[in-house]
Amino acid sequence: MINKIITTAWESQKDRSAQTLEGKILHDAHMIEGGRTYLIVKPLITGSLRGQTLNQAIKYIEENILEKGCCYLPEAQEIYNKQQEFAESFIKELKDGLSI
Repeated sequence: MINKIITTAWESQKDRSAQTLEGKILHDAHMIEGGRTYLIVKPLITGSLRGQTLNQAIKYIEENILEKGCCYLPEAQEIYNKQQEFAESFIKELKDGLSI
């Protein structure tokens, strides 16, 4: 049982490949957590706490979040796609407003 829990936790990481159904479900849950705005809100807040400028946070989002990642289950992928669409649109409008 402990090995199964450890395997599932390991597979659930966003940058890992899940083999078990449990790992896939938990992985997808991590990918879609927080709703539509999460892909933007989390890196902006985290970047701010780390002392990043807004331009640095935008660059991080563009290089590490936009068009990255996927989900195993089709229902989760649909939610993730909507998060990605929102994030791309938000960053574009933000950059337009900042004239980056």
